[in-house]
Amino acid sequence: MERLKINENDELDFIKNLISSENPDVIFLTETNLILDFGAEYFSFHSKELPSFHDNQSYNEKENRTSIFSKYSFTETIETYDNYTAICGKINTEFGELILYGSIIGSFGGRDVHFENDLENQKNEIKNLKENICYSGDFNIAFSGWKYPSIKVIDETKAFFNQQNLKILTEENENCAIHIVMNKDFLKNKTVKSKMIKIDRKISDHNAVICEIYESEVRSWKNKKLHQKNFHHPSPNIQQL
Repeated sequence: MERLKINENDELDFIKNLISSENPDVIFLTETNLILDFGAEYFSFHSKELPSFHDNQSYNEKENRTSIFSKYSFTETIETYDNYTAICGKINTEFGELILYGSIIGSFGGRDVHFENDLENQKNEIKNLKENICYSGDFNIAFSGWKYPSIKVIDETKAFFNQQNLKILTEENENCAIHIVMNKDFLKNKTVKSKMIKIDRKISDHNAVICEIYESEVRSWKNKKLHQKNFHHPSPNIQQL
């Protein structure tokens, strides 16, 4: 199946029902469509709508590459190198301010010039964001299982995150290109719970990825938490924090 189209009602309903059942605080979507809406409780921020032909590829009506939905209002939006591919905004959570950076690294996979360009530019932007950050989306990099796109790219990317004091919360998810990366300082004294939900390949070529963050000293799972989910619908990528 191709990327989400405005008349694919079954796929739209599936995504909305999945979001409703998980009740995330923050959602990241990639290769999505501007018609998706999760209700009045979510604030939203989207990459620019793609023209019918862009980067030597045809696109459907209202298609866009990246969206973020958040139960926390955006206090600031931050410019990125490519407003078709990456978006960045700041929210205020129970744990303090957090910058959300959503993106695709390589809209056509992990082995071409688009991937190399996106990876380099996003590294530079992440490096210059000095505050707490949640960086998430379709990285086109699998850190566990099949080593995609290459061991060299995986090792260099992991080394970069370590240098920036960032932790890959989804590193152990086998054969998964959808990731959530956060500051180690932000995660201090907190418990992180991560899982994947298998998605029918008729709906998506990726699984749903979910992370929940809790204060470690809180014994009840019902207490203060930040719930993130990442789902890629042939591209939507839904991440909750």
